[in-house]
Amino acid sequence: MFHHQPKRISPTFAFRTRAQVVQMSFLDWPLEQHRAPQRNDARRKRVADEVIERFSKAFPGVTYRLLWNSRIINAQAWRLGEARNVYLYGGLVRHRKITVAGLALTLAHETGHHLGGKPRDPVMTWMTWQGQADYWAASIGMPSVFGSHARALTVRGAKQIGAVQREFAAAHDEHGIELPPAIRWAIYHAGLRHQGLPSSAQLEFKRQVAALSR
Repeated sequence: MFHHQPKRISPTFAFRTRAQVVQMSFLDWPLEQHRAPQRNDARRKRVADEVIERFSKAFPGVTYRLLWNSRIINAQAWRLGEARNVYLYGGLVRHRKITVAGLALTLAHETGHHLGGKPRDPVMTWMTWQGQADYWAASIGMPSVFGSHARALTVRGAKQIGAVQREFAAAHDEHGIELPPAIRWAIYHAGLRHQGLPSSAQLEFKRQVAALSR
């Protein structure tokens, strides 16, 4: 979801949003504030487990895991040798703006980092670039898991992910490696229509490659 910057490791710090103090992890991923358990936590965990089970059945070559006790507001695709893994962190599952639609599209995006093909990420070249991962999520990942319900879930999920991204973008994206919400929205809609990666995303990919080569 949030694309981490592997070359830069920073200490945990805090910044203020409108309603809360949010900390950042050592990979510059946002952390939820310390909170007492909520009445709906069990339901949120159950929903996340159910979504993970559906993705595990649809993509058996990827291992999915919910790290419920983590406060990180993110998800992550990673590899160990040839093993493909996706972590979903508890902070994202418990976020007030995220429902089953946001969780589903997040898992589809992270799966897309493994299965989405080219273009590859300019830094971590084993994985699909984040814009292409979004496109794969909308065009292949979500329909593979949710069938005729995929379109509505993708649209709702895209709105939720965009809201969370805007909440943290100012403090999180110092290096300009996150896709702007408007471009992500265009990618999702192009994916739903199987129109190919939009020109705005292709230009953004070239910009990111050029910025990293300086």
